[in-house]
Amino acid sequence: MDSILKQIYEFDHNILLYIQEHLRFSILTPVMDISSMLVNLGLIWVISCIVLLFFKKTRLLGAMGLSSLLLCLLINNVLIKNTVARARPFDTYNDLIPLTAKRPTDYSFASGHTTASFAAAGIFVRFIPHPLAVLTVVYAFLVAFSRLYLGVHYPTDVLCGMAIGIIGSTIIYYIYSKKFDLKEYSARFRKSGTDLSER
Repeated sequence: MDSILKQIYEFDHNILLYIQEHLRFSILTPVMDISSMLVNLGLIWVISCIVLLFFKKTRLLGAMGLSSLLLCLLINNVLIKNTVARARPFDTYNDLIPLTAKRPTDYSFASGHTTASFAAAGIFVRFIPHPLAVLTVVYAFLVAFSRLYLGVHYPTDVLCGMAIGIIGSTIIYYIYSKKFDLKEYSARFRKSGTDLSER
């Protein structure tokens, strides 16, 4: 078991070193920083869901999004992070330099930013029109990569965050499907497009 963990840690370390030495560019850093910062405390996703609650047409979507975010928060930040208690990359390896002005002080595994992004995107992509659905997923992946680019998470932190978000959003979808006809709701939602005039 120790040898497997050692190999995983070496893999994580090498990937972060490669990103740090070959993929960091001054023009790209602000994009990564802002993309990541918008998801602090799940902010952009929480705000999006709250806005959706104000419109009758999108209220159910907003409720599902918030439920997914809450479930994944409990799974990741309360249970997994405190159980695994993995130190941040820059606290473990002196050759890894984070690009954030304020270094995170909580545990590293799994990535909360990535978890939140895929928790929300995993709900939104099931209902919103195709171009916006693609944009939502692309942004979730951008946030995930930004955590590696900024040097505040390991690749396995991010991969696990993706898994938690996808699984958590699937659980929430299943729970809500027991009470609501989500297939019919999705069809109506996509057919009517992004007009939110119905209150």
